[in-house]
Amino acid sequence: MSQLAMPLLVVNLGCEMVYILDQRLKAQNIPSDKSCKVLNDVIRTMFDPEYVDKLFAPQDIFTVSQTRKIFDRLAHSSIMRLSESSMDKLFDLMMMGFKYQLLCSTHLHQMLEVTLLHLATIRSIVDTLPDKSSAPLIGTVEALVNKNYRGLPAGQGHLIRQTLLRFFQDKRVKVSLLLQEGIQSSLGRIILPSPHNDYVGTVTTYAMSGALEGQEKFKVKSASIDRQEFFVHPVPLGSNLYNKERAKVVPPPRKGDAITGPLKPEEDYKTMGDEYADRRSMGANEFAYLSALLKVKAPAADNFKLNIFGDDDLGPELPASTKKVSSLAFSGGKNDQHLSD
Repeated sequence: MSQLAMPLLVVNLGCEMVYILDQRLKAQNIPSDKSCKVLNDVIRTMFDPEYVDKLFAPQDIFTVSQTRKIFDRLAHSSIMRLSESSMDKLFDLMMMGFKYQLLCSTHLHQMLEVTLLHLATIRSIVDTLPDKSSAPLIGTVEALVNKNYRGLPAGQGHLIRQTLLRFFQDKRVKVSLLLQEGIQSSLGRIILPSPHNDYVGTVTTYAMSGALEGQEKFKVKSASIDRQEFFVHPVPLGSNLYNKERAKVVPPPRKGDAITGPLKPEEDYKTMGDEYADRRSMGANEFAYLSALLKVKAPAADNFKLNIFGDDDLGPELPASTKKVSSLAFSGGKNDQHLSD
């Protein structure tokens, strides 16, 4: 298990979280001053220099429940207050977004490109805010990512990827955005690019001079695949899929799994709620070390509520048979009533 996998996991999941929050704040027409405060507070807490130094220290990767604790505290670092159900679903969206990018990244340099694009996009979001005070923190994290991962041997990069893949193993949550754009099948599986190229089964002969003598194509059984069962999403890995201004992608129909049709009742949104059962039974003294380091301040009195998840679950409109995702509440006191299903 690689001790360098944890920073990539937390940074990329955190960026996915900011993507989602930014989109929903805009969709609900929240005043710019409140939106700015939410995003800046979350980014400042996530990229706090002291916390980032601890994050990038070599350490074993956390479990899903421990990682969830980090984002529980991070989500409450501003004026946000989330119900348990809302946080479950927000975390599921973050997990599935990064899992897709990780599965499509076969080399360490691709994982780095995804991470750096995540950070660059977060900077572009901050640049649109009236208060840009959190921007310098992003540059510090970019420098640490380059310092720790550029130049690593191929074997170390492969070990980092395998460690992250084990973290996401069997984590399969259906998200309407990923379903509608061809990234997920109706069974919740990520649809990857074709593993074969046009050279599979081709034998090329060269002369002693290096000149091409000829090519012969052999029929290889392992290459007998239906390319319609694979799909390459045109948006670069690490991009903000929740950006409503980008052109929507309509995937081609697939024979084995008709993902372009309406979702059936049995394909309703399901969360990894069972994964978090052990977290709910734990005491406060068992909080993960990194999550406890997050500098979360007491909420200010200037509070508001945001219906962060609508019927579309951050994607195109779904049939009435699909379950609604509960709202996410922004509130202030300890005894606030949170919105629930």
